[in-house]
Amino acid sequence: MREAKISEIFESIQGEGILVGIRQLFIRFSGCNLRCNYCDTPTNNDACIDYITNRIIKNPVSLKYVQSLIDNSKEDIHSVCFTGGEPLLYADFISSLRKTKPFYLETNMSLPEQAKKLKFVDYVAGDLKVRETGNPNYDSLLENTIKSFKILRNTKRRLTFCKIVLPAEFDMKEVENSAESIKDYVYCFVLQPVFGVKIDKILKLQKRIINFKDVRVIPQVHKYLGVR
Repeated sequence: MREAKISEIFESIQGEGILVGIRQLFIRFSGCNLRCNYCDTPTNNDACIDYITNRIIKNPVSLKYVQSLIDNSKEDIHSVCFTGGEPLLYADFISSLRKTKPFYLETNMSLPEQAKKLKFVDYVAGDLKVRETGNPNYDSLLENTIKSFKILRNTKRRLTFCKIVLPAEFDMKEVENSAESIKDYVYCFVLQPVFGVKIDKILKLQKRIINFKDVRVIPQVHKYLGVR
């Protein structure tokens, strides 16, 4: 794949997960195969806003253009973050890029066949969706999620952690069981409350998961700081 639909390209700090605060070059792809009821990601596919060069580019964006931004990114950039939308929809595009910086993948972990193409990435922030996201065919989604974590599992060469976005209400036992099914594939779990949600129940879930794996409660820090 030599082109991809990208909504925006920018530099900022990572606002989620265990590497929160590091500087990254963000490539935000357009489109997603899921429809989570809390999603706040724009879905406009017409143009890509490149905040690095202050340009608006008609989609799709060429591989050559993205590669040039990666190659010329500043020395203080820790890694290139592929986010979305859903980057696994563009696995062929990402796999065609030269890795001149570490690659950080943010993914919903629902497309195991695509995940196989990106085993070379250095960091994986993989989602474990809860049933309350409102996605249909949840049991099938969970099955594919487990497969993807097994494919992109934590290794000596790749840091993989699991992010669980939690709304106000969720089935605590079901989430605990789902987490336990992938505990051997991840470095740790991150419980991320939907922005503005009280965390009392989330703290109770942390106490249950910590019995079998390291688990941390980390909100979306970039939203509190007011940065992209």
